[in-house]
Amino acid sequence: MLKPERKSSISVRLRRAPTQYKPVSRIAVGGMAEVWRGTATFEGGDEYPVAIKRVLPHITDPLFRAMFKDEARLGMTLRHPNIVPVYDARDIGGTYLMIMELVDGDSLKGLLDRAFEAARPMPEATALYIAQQLAAGIAYAHRAVDANGKPMNIIHRDVSPHNLLLGKNGVVKLTDFGLADAADNSALGEGMIGGKFGYLAPEIVRQEPHGQPVDVFALGVILWEMLAGRRLFHGRDDAETVRKVAACEVPPLPAVNPRVSGAVDELVRHTLQSQPVNRIPSAADFSDEALGLLARIDSEVGPKDVQLLMGLHSAMKARKVEARSAASLQKRWTSPRCCPASSMPLPRRSRARPWSWARSPSTRTRSASRRCSVAATWGRSLPSAERTGAGCLARPTLEAGAAHAR
Repeated sequence: MLKPERKSSISVRLRRAPTQYKPVSRIAVGGMAEVWRGTATFEGGDEYPVAIKRVLPHITDPLFRAMFKDEARLGMTLRHPNIVPVYDARDIGGTYLMIMELVDGDSLKGLLDRAFEAARPMPEATALYIAQQLAAGIAYAHRAVDANGKPMNIIHRDVSPHNLLLGKNGVVKLTDFGLADAADNSALGEGMIGGKFGYLAPEIVRQEPHGQPVDVFALGVILWEMLAGRRLFHGRDDAETVRKVAACEVPPLPAVNPRVSGAVDELVRHTLQSQPVNRIPSAADFSDEALGLLARIDSEVGPKDVQLLMGLHSAMKARKVEARSAASLQKRWTSPRCCPASSMPLPRRSRARPWSWARSPSTRTRSASRRCSVAATWGRSLPSAERTGAGCLARPTLEAGAAHAR
């Protein structure tokens, strides 16, 4: 069993008054909560980048607020390189907040959405590395014990590309334990179903007793989709998606992507067995098998590959924004209400290149020349797209020392 690591010094500093939190720009918003990029200012004036997650003001459902508190408590307990830590949590004037590590990058969903549009699978070694890192985080959570050595029996229940963050520095981190089931959770009741439909395990759909293997199944779905370049269980509506999950028909990966090796396909198929008893035993076993395969496929794959993908992803996002801006300007300048088109030059339309995960075909080494050739394939360096959002938090500057969410 693994005991959660001791809280880091930054967590202690953040929770000490008079630390102040200031939201800078909104990263994402959902139906229940929103996440902001922010800064923490310590007593001496030093600043530290953080992510601030808060419950939306109009959400008053006690169940959701209890789930938010459970997520904060688990996040402050778990400390692992592949899990986003929660540094602080509090209730300020009825507004629930979590202060988390800021992962500067994007979710795996952001990368896969573009890949699915172009039907482009991810390179085998990189996809397997990301899955192995995810498995390591899940395994840690599954085996965690509390301060008294009692198993916490954590089940994430919402392992999906939406909740896997990839940093520009190459990190891979699981986040959002809001639906997690644990031994002492107060929010989730028996029979409650949570998670994205396309990543549910068949036993959940069959309404059978289920446990930690549901997270392992979701891990297998994610790896299959990265290697196939398309969704696995996806219907025209939620009902059809759930029926596909229940049927659990998994096409062999080599038939979808011939570049996938038989050994990797075997690991994926072992992970995606409909019956939990036939599935790979645990996330730790998956991580060990993936490490063995990586040693044979590409022993040098690692954070640099994730870093490279994120750089290319940011460049393509910037190129897309540039093309959209140029098209908008051209439309405005050629409008009859504007000056005649002949009176000023039109902006040169940005030429969007076909999207691809393509690496340099020459070698698989990590030399500087290889990385330069990959960058050249995607074009010159482009500024990364800035994430901005309208509005601000109800309390723009938040002081430490308020009551903490328990």
